[in-house]
Formats: sequence, C-alpha cells, structure tokens
Amino acid sequence: MARPGTLAMRQALVARLKTAGNLTVLVPSASIHRQASPARAAWPFVRTGAPIAVPLTGACLDGKDFTIAVHGFSKGRYAADSELECAEDHAMRIGDEIAVALDHVKIDLAGIGAMRVRWTGGQTMPDGAEAGAFHTVQNFRVRVLS
Repeated sequence: MARPGTLAMRQALVARLKTAGNLTVLVPSASIHRQASPARAAWPFVRTGAPIAVPLTGACLDGKDFTIAVHGFSKGRYAADSELECAEDHAMRIGDEIAVALDHVKIDLAGIGAMRVRWTGGQTMPDGAEAGAFHTVQNFRVRVLS
C-alpha cells in the first residue's frame, strides 16, 4: 500500500539545508528553496529537484525510495569590481557543502517514519541560462520507512 512521505521528505531536506552552517556561509538560508524557486532568485541560490519515488515494500516493511537532486547556482563572488572567487569554484564549494549537509543523515518524519539520506554523486557545469554562471547538481538516494 502506498504511503505518504514525498512532501515530508522534501520539506525535511530543505529544512536541513537551511540550517547547514557551512552551506549557509556560501548561500544565505533565504536563498535555499524547494523545487519552485522564485522567478528572479537572488544569486547564489540552491533548490531541490523533482523527486522520483519508488515503492519499497516487504514483510513488516512499507516505505519509499527516492532519487532527488539538489541544485546550486553561482555567478562568482565579487567585492567592488574585484573577483574574489570565480563562479566555477564557488559552485563547486556549494556542491561540496550540499553533499556534506545531507550525506549519511537520518531524520525523523513525525507520523510517517524515518528517512535516511545517501549522497550518490554530483557534477558541476556551466549554467546554460546565465552567461558566466555555474550550476552544481548533487544527487541523493533517500529511503523513507514507516
């Protein structure tokens, strides 16, 4: 029988990212969004991707396995007219901190069960929509068991 959990899982991931100290040094908490980020999000920013859910059932077991990406975006860091850090390097550091914030994390989902998160890899690339910007994609497997 299918169980709820997709919304709670996504909310828990976003909440965890918004409180990850080393990540919020690079990206303000207010710039960490769910999948539907603001149309004109302030750079740098982070958003979740679309979760893919697969049922996970067995004897005395009910849950879901999710695959979800977390995206980070950067145009670099500047002070006055001086580049402090290029967009590619900044995006890579954001990606590293996203991975650290979520890898091997266990979170209780009240009334649903518990979720465990594993980082499965990532990539950083030029952002196709913004010249000079970079985009990091960090992928995770999330298991929610009730």
